[in-house]
Amino acid sequence: MNEFKILIVDNFAKKFFDEIATYGKIVKATNITDVVQLEDIDILVVRSQTKVDTELVDRMKNLKCVISATHGTDHVDLNYLKEKGIEFYNVPAQSYDVSQGVMAYILAYSTNLVEGDRSMKCEEWRKKDLKGFRIKSKTLGIIGFGNIGREVAKMSSALEMNVVIYDPYVKNISERAVTLEELLEISDIITIHIPLNKETKDMIGKKEISKMKDGVYLINTARGGIVNERALLDALNEGKLGGAALDVYGYQPPFNNEVSCTLIKDRKVIATPHSIGQTMEAIEEKGEGVVKAIKEYIKKHTS
Repeated sequence: MNEFKILIVDNFAKKFFDEIATYGKIVKATNITDVVQLEDIDILVVRSQTKVDTELVDRMKNLKCVISATHGTDHVDLNYLKEKGIEFYNVPAQSYDVSQGVMAYILAYSTNLVEGDRSMKCEEWRKKDLKGFRIKSKTLGIIGFGNIGREVAKMSSALEMNVVIYDPYVKNISERAVTLEELLEISDIITIHIPLNKETKDMIGKKEISKMKDGVYLINTARGGIVNERALLDALNEGKLGGAALDVYGYQPPFNNEVSCTLIKDRKVIATPHSIGQTMEAIEEKGEGVVKAIKEYIKKHTS
């Protein structure tokens, strides 16, 4: 069997690397820019932080296969891979884990958990003014009804929330399906679970936010570019939104971008570093999916 050279730009458990080593020579990196020698890589394993664009593909002269351990594929130029005859495997995992994180955001806002913790660390006893809200019967608007959206609907329904869904590409959603405008108008909490593409770039901007209820909570764990961050910041400053929970940003890491950085420092914002679905179980599941994809590719090309 030919030995494949496999570049893995991600973190996995030791068990994963031990198994992959039986299929080829492994090159590990935390960032693609750290890798000097790219020309002889056969298989590339990435997550969303690595942009597999024309420039990178052209540098990787021997590249035959790309595996992305993500739900979204906006970081990969799929058309160029197809043009170059490079095979692509997508390994989505973390549906349950991201959904669990969404529920954590909702419960954090409903209980004033974050603000309560901040006040206690400052030795402030704010029991009387930290009033939350009961999530039972609150309307949760889910934009996007793929694997994660479905899991969020299941969890929130179990907590007796009213669920409405907008996804023009999914049929048979039942009576819970609404238009985007209806969802914006009636939801108490809105959570986003769609890919980033030309259609969804800045999908939630000033116009869309203006249609939302006053005091609405917005959650984005999908991709930063879907929500216009300037419009979001303005809405927070104007008191239109009760809060925003962000796991993704227009610029990642967001610290060198003025708008993104201002957003994450806002007291109404719960900000996490694209980590809300990163459980130990999910990382193991992703590893298993990548191993399966590598096995499939190698079997196809060595038999």
